[in-house]
Amino acid sequence: MAKPVHMSICEDLRIRLAAGEWGAGERLPSETDLASRYGVARMTVRQAIGSLASEGMLVRRQGLGTFAAERLPARVGALLSFTEEMRGQGRAVETKMIKAEVAEPPPAARGALQLGSSAVAVTVRRLRLVDDCPVAVQNSWLPCARFAGIDAEPLLGGSLYATLEHRYGVPIVRARQAFTAGPVSDSEAALLALPAGSVLLRVTRTAYDGSNRPTEFGTSALRPGWPVEAVLERTRP
Repeated sequence: MAKPVHMSICEDLRIRLAAGEWGAGERLPSETDLASRYGVARMTVRQAIGSLASEGMLVRRQGLGTFAAERLPARVGALLSFTEEMRGQGRAVETKMIKAEVAEPPPAARGALQLGSSAVAVTVRRLRLVDDCPVAVQNSWLPCARFAGIDAEPLLGGSLYATLEHRYGVPIVRARQAFTAGPVSDSEAALLALPAGSVLLRVTRTAYDGSNRPTEFGTSALRPGWPVEAVLERTRP
């Protein structure tokens, strides 16, 4: 049975809220704007907003609009990895390792991971395929001091997060993510089998462990037309 439209919108908004698209207390687009974005009637959007308001994720203010809650409600468990998410949908997932090595991290990774000026990081670059279709190129940087040797062995089931949890005892529990769009690079075009000039959705992520320590800095380039949920890390219910 197909999922009701308002539930799909509710889930999409929940993901975007968790990813920080609207900060605490920030006003969301109007119901009219959201209805236009999703191509549905305002009543359908209103149902989705009502569900999120009842969960404590949104706050309605009469005459002012709908706002992200000042604090999101706690959700139990670690984040679902890409692999868990896709396999949970009954999809065939494959990970092709492009490289894994110890290297100088780029400035963005160094800052996000709070690394010293001389610290190095483990960098992992992967191609993710779903049902034999290449859908995402993902780059991850991790503090080498915490995860020495992770570049020398295969990831457990192709999942970086499962490897961090089961080999190093470090579950990832939350992530901050930002979204931009940009042209595909030559290397990405080759990996994703895309023509030059294609525009990709890019996701930048900083993931944290249970002690709120920055653990992974990652970037993903997502194949056009692939749902954004493919690279969003979500909390297990």
